[in-house]
Amino acid sequence: LKTLKHINIVTYLGTCLEDNILSIFMEFVPGGSISSIIHRFGPLPEIVLCKYTKQILQGVAYLHDNRVVHRDIKGNNVMLMPNGIVKLIDFGCARRLAWVSLSGTQSEMLKSVHGTPYWMAPEVINESGYGRKSDIWSIGCTVFEMATGKPPLASMDRIAAMFYIGAHRGLMPSLPDRFSGTAVDFVHACLTRDQHERPSALQLLDHPFVK
Repeated sequence: LKTLKHINIVTYLGTCLEDNILSIFMEFVPGGSISSIIHRFGPLPEIVLCKYTKQILQGVAYLHDNRVVHRDIKGNNVMLMPNGIVKLIDFGCARRLAWVSLSGTQSEMLKSVHGTPYWMAPEVINESGYGRKSDIWSIGCTVFEMATGKPPLASMDRIAAMFYIGAHRGLMPSLPDRFSGTAVDFVHACLTRDQHERPSALQLLDHPFVK
């Protein structure tokens, strides 16, 4: 984490080991998490949603360019500064990939299950090997969460949701009709079941929804 320097990534400040207790000092983000804001004020309007989504994508694109997969992107792990800057936090599940091509080849795929069920990609649940694209699925779920107040399939029990997401033909819900076609298409693109067909963070930064 200390090697990562980006405006949309929480800053690592240092560590202190005292009496066998390791303390990690991080940048203070006083605005609270996106989840807490939604819980307090309700779902975000689309004009705000697209601004936050673009910043999440910028942070994730930076991570992926540095071969880091976050593995637990969700509203609770997206923090907001008072000036509107969004920061990704909680790298406890993050993993650095081997130094290979950006194409997501099998040699750089992870297979351990990490994350939170409602935001997990199918390939994570099925342990079929995953990489950067699993974060893209989680971004789609997080955008859905910001838009509706809850992640996709929130009405299901966690285990039931995992089985549904992992099912080969399990269709994910779309955003409500009140959202624009570009917003609906963006979430649909993120929730592409085949990770090899799912767009990258850089590709999504060119999507009309975040332009």
